[in-house]
Amino acid sequence: MNQELEPPTRAVVLGEAVRRFMLRPESTALAAVVILSLVFTALAPTLYPTKLTAISIMAIAAELGIMSIGITLLMIGGHFDLSVGAVLGLTSYVAVVLMRDFGLSPLLATPAAVLAGALLGLINGLIVVRFRIHSFVVTLGTMLIWRGVLIAATGGFPMTVDIPPLFKDVMAGPLLGGFRMSMVWFIGLGLLATFLLTRTRFGNWVQACGQNPQAARNLGVPVDRVTVILFMLASALGAVSGIIQVARFASVDALRGEGMELQAVAVTVIGGTLLSGGYGSVIGTILGAITFGLIQVGLVLSGAPGHFFKTLTGLIVVGAVILNTDVARRLARSKPLAGFRRGSAEADAAISRSAREGHAAGRSEPS
Repeated sequence: MNQELEPPTRAVVLGEAVRRFMLRPESTALAAVVILSLVFTALAPTLYPTKLTAISIMAIAAELGIMSIGITLLMIGGHFDLSVGAVLGLTSYVAVVLMRDFGLSPLLATPAAVLAGALLGLINGLIVVRFRIHSFVVTLGTMLIWRGVLIAATGGFPMTVDIPPLFKDVMAGPLLGGFRMSMVWFIGLGLLATFLLTRTRFGNWVQACGQNPQAARNLGVPVDRVTVILFMLASALGAVSGIIQVARFASVDALRGEGMELQAVAVTVIGGTLLSGGYGSVIGTILGAITFGLIQVGLVLSGAPGHFFKTLTGLIVVGAVILNTDVARRLARSKPLAGFRRGSAEADAAISRSAREGHAAGRSEPS
């Protein structure tokens, strides 16, 4: 009643909006994108803020980001997958062999390779839920297994294949403006995963499993089934990244995807997903992948030594973990401004009303 008689000032409403935004998992990744863009623009003012730079950043972000989307869902569900880089390499080999040695068209080889990736994820998931072994240990072992199989299958040498131009254009070809089709796949899969996580019962199950699996079981959540599905999704999306790379390079080698599993975990952490599970954002992961692209391209354009990439990435990951745990915990304990209740409709209405009034005032000002 008092709030209706004494509405909060615009400054208070803005402060509450900022506080709420800082509580979102995407805030850290967005801050990283903005800060790095400003830094590299200052270091390379004639090279960095260009369209070609943006194209290069998104090309890097897309292939890593598609894999990271699956890792994000899995980590929110409370598990890790260190084998996804080896899965990318092995499923790329499957696609190349099916197209080159068996003469299958890409329309058949691609879903077969993605299915192979899902089967590898199924193996990981079944081992985890059947033997109750931590997923970190299980996927560390399967990473070595899949990588060894790939090295043996390729003999350690690259394998090339003729890629139909249409397939290359659909998977990784240039769009109008120069951006690649992989960016469309990346954004489309990211939006689909966001809908799955935030607007479906399965998404609620994923978050419940990551927060407290035993409590989720008591509430009737099929925790084991959700876990297996998450491992299958993570490996299937790793296979999609592999198919895009096959389309781009028309080849596969024994080291394809090596190290990308750790990069995917780093992207997920930068995007605001907690290592403890139960909390995260696919949109944050998209921003985290863009952060990786910013670092790679920005360091090259600014003339920095190559080893700075890992150093700067490590610093950002550590900083993201600190922000996502300590700062977020402090903000979560903070009281809403102006007496608003947490998540109250009054606060939401006040923030929206303030934004509309500010927009209306801007339009009414004389030019």
